[in-house]
Amino acid sequence: MNMTKFATKASITLGAALGLGLFVAQQPANAATWHKGTPSAVRGTWKTKSTSIGSGSTKQTAYDKVTIGKTAISDYAYTGKNKLGMKGTSAQYAVTGKYTYIIKAKISKKVTMTLHVKKTSSKVIVIGNGTKNTNPAKYYKA
Repeated sequence: MNMTKFATKASITLGAALGLGLFVAQQPANAATWHKGTPSAVRGTWKTKSTSIGSGSTKQTAYDKVTIGKTAISDYAYTGKNKLGMKGTSAQYAVTGKYTYIIKAKISKKVTMTLHVKKTSSKVIVIGNGTKNTNPAKYYKA
């Protein structure tokens, strides 16, 4: 009789522990919420510091300039009088941390630009490529 009571109590305890374990188990994180447009905290025109390229009479200044509008992003590199870059429209963003965003914009039908943007102060942001923030660079309010 004692063995039957023990087995019953043990199975109830084990069942309760396993049942609670299902509720206590860590739930997967929710996917990021994507918002239309760009975050207002990082909108504006931002520039990197100018650097000199070349030597002697062929010396030129180079810098990068990013303009973040309400629904579009443009990213251009300037070398002397030459300008090279791209413009993305239909922007979307996800918040990944405090003042940290992933911004995606369409360049063409099948091409998307993805930027990792972190605002470090009112006059400085750090922009990297892709969701992994590769090649981050400091940009200053223009």
